[in-house]
Amino acid sequence: MATRGWPKPDKPVARIELRFGDQHHDILTNVSAGTRVGDTMFVASDEDAILNRFLLRDGLWQEDGSCHLDTLLPLEWKEEEADLEGLAVDDGWLWLVGSHARTRRKPEKEADACIDLDRLADLKDTRPRCLLARVPMVERGDGHVPVARDGDRRAGMLRQTKHGNALAKALRKDPLIAPFTRVPAKEGGVDVEGIAVCGDRIAIGMRGPVIATHALLVEFRFTVKPSGRLAIVGTPFNRLLAMEGLGIRDLKRCDDDLLILAGPTTGLSGPCALYRWKDWAKDPPRDAHKVRLHRPERIVELPFGRGTDHPEGLALWDADTNGLRHILVLNDSPGADRVDPEHRTIVADLFRLPG
Repeated sequence: MATRGWPKPDKPVARIELRFGDQHHDILTNVSAGTRVGDTMFVASDEDAILNRFLLRDGLWQEDGSCHLDTLLPLEWKEEEADLEGLAVDDGWLWLVGSHARTRRKPEKEADACIDLDRLADLKDTRPRCLLARVPMVERGDGHVPVARDGDRRAGMLRQTKHGNALAKALRKDPLIAPFTRVPAKEGGVDVEGIAVCGDRIAIGMRGPVIATHALLVEFRFTVKPSGRLAIVGTPFNRLLAMEGLGIRDLKRCDDDLLILAGPTTGLSGPCALYRWKDWAKDPPRDAHKVRLHRPERIVELPFGRGTDHPEGLALWDADTNGLRHILVLNDSPGADRVDPEHRTIVADLFRLPG
């Protein structure tokens, strides 16, 4: 009996070029997150702790400066990579989330012909990646700029401690997730990718773990201290999503809906798709112990390569003159047809969102 394979990828309606500044070359192949507000787009990498800001000028997206996060936030590990894996915009704030993941050194990057297994078993420090923060944005010149303070609005984050932060602590205490906090990312361990915000409600996507083939979305409420520091209210809720065994790679709120970029949990090249959770904003979690299995609609089939072109980040486009919405898909490890090191450009795909 013949089995039905994965659907063919949808074709993008356009390809969008992003031109980086002179000082940024590594990010061309390491884009991990993006978000757009008006004619400003922010792009981040999983290899540093820097925000890259782009402005739309004469129809082209060009980098117009970057800033290190330690100029905005009181980072404990300023020189370490934050592994930024999610950006979101809500009510004048730019939100950022790190992977909160344990990672293993890649053996193929070692210079020696043989692999040192003891070194391979030594996992990297996860604490610099324990980052959940927001910074105010102000309109300045042609676009939006993140600042440490704007009047009464102060940049803030979950306080980083020797054990990570409050979110990392909550994940370690969660009976469903706790066993995976000791496992490296891309091997089934905890790996946060994507953030969505709705008022005082935060959702973070989990690339891993995938539980019994179901993806995890972790949600919680937050409050703000007078200093601007963030705090989690109560215990986070786990929500299970049926997405054919795929994990969450990014999130974007689109009005009341939640758009979910889904892809493989491990580092393999495999099917990726965009899902839509209709009216997510009106469907908050209600029970921490008994949950429904949510079945978001699969709306766009995304192209992917073999060892290249891994869909990694989303940026929501405003409605066009016909009222149609679009979504930009940014790729990690872009193929040769997407990246031009000489001109410091990458190309991303723009897809129309079904009605």
